[in-house]
Amino acid sequence: MVKGRFKTSFNGFAMQQTLLSAFVALSISTAISAQELKVLDLGGNLFSIDAKTAELQFIGSAGLLPHFWNAMAMDSQGKMYGAYGRYFAPYAIYEIDPNTGQATFVVQTSFIGIRGMAFGPGDVLYLTNERDAPLIASPVDLHTLDLSTGATSLIGELDAARVQCLDFFNGELFGNDSDRGLIKIDTNTALSTDVNPNSSEPPTLTVSFCFSDSGALFYVDSSLWMIDPQQGTYSLVEPALFLPLWAEAEFIEGPKDPFALWVGGETDGPMSVHLSGAGPNASVAVAWERGGGVGGPTIIPNGFPCAGTPVNLNSGMKLLTVLQADPNGSASTSPQFVPAGARRTVHMQAIDLSTCETSNRILISY
Repeated sequence: MVKGRFKTSFNGFAMQQTLLSAFVALSISTAISAQELKVLDLGGNLFSIDAKTAELQFIGSAGLLPHFWNAMAMDSQGKMYGAYGRYFAPYAIYEIDPNTGQATFVVQTSFIGIRGMAFGPGDVLYLTNERDAPLIASPVDLHTLDLSTGATSLIGELDAARVQCLDFFNGELFGNDSDRGLIKIDTNTALSTDVNPNSSEPPTLTVSFCFSDSGALFYVDSSLWMIDPQQGTYSLVEPALFLPLWAEAEFIEGPKDPFALWVGGETDGPMSVHLSGAGPNASVAVAWERGGGVGGPTIIPNGFPCAGTPVNLNSGMKLLTVLQADPNGSASTSPQFVPAGARRTVHMQAIDLSTCETSNRILISY
């Protein structure tokens, strides 16, 4: 349960001392490499983004003319594919080397407006195509594409204005509609459901998102965001300094999911805190600070669990709650009222008390 209305002092750790004292003696464990967030820009340049800090690193270029890489998807075997085309010309599908960015031709399509791709159950490739691209008012169709034969199947016309990115989680297809924000798409009919009618837009022109294996949804534009898949609301991770000209993003399989923190709901109403990628059955502390600027690092003082660990919050940070993760490393609080004053002023970060690993920091943005 969340304690109070953001009133609990960080010294509330003392009240947890008996329960958590066993963790104090633990040294900070060697970090396990988490899954990488990789993103392709419209010019065919592949980058890696640190899911915790939003640091951007260039990997390599596809080696083709720098125009219109408008989609990327990864199958269950870890192979990445991108769609490349020009104005009024059909797109081709290329396999993209995740380590070098180099592109290798796979199959030609007849589509002139591919905007999003995602592999679903059984590695079926779904894509959206703007039928009359590059016209803005073009109808958008949902198709499947067989990469071995080039055969396509039309599912139907989407009841969505402009779907820039797709991804699956737990067998459900999610998309981003430029008019409605986060939507779910029926793969049998192409009809969509607005996740949150009160949340009509993403932060800016968002053209890239993807799920981690444990269900954390990351959005990439000129910054890095977390999106709550149930509420469609977003939390800022870091205001990175890169351009919002992305084609699409994918997580590359790794030994560990990213340790991720986000919130669902809106201020001046009930909100919940969610996390994934913690240790199995771990106790996880969630701390907060007030102030919209750059926080920390602040070192957890001696006498508290994970003493010596740097946290990206300012020295006035306080303990919000301690959560017990499930065997998959996920946990959530019950919804609780959060005042409007927390919007764009409250940062939060989680600390896994079994490993002393820290999550991404978020800014409550709604």
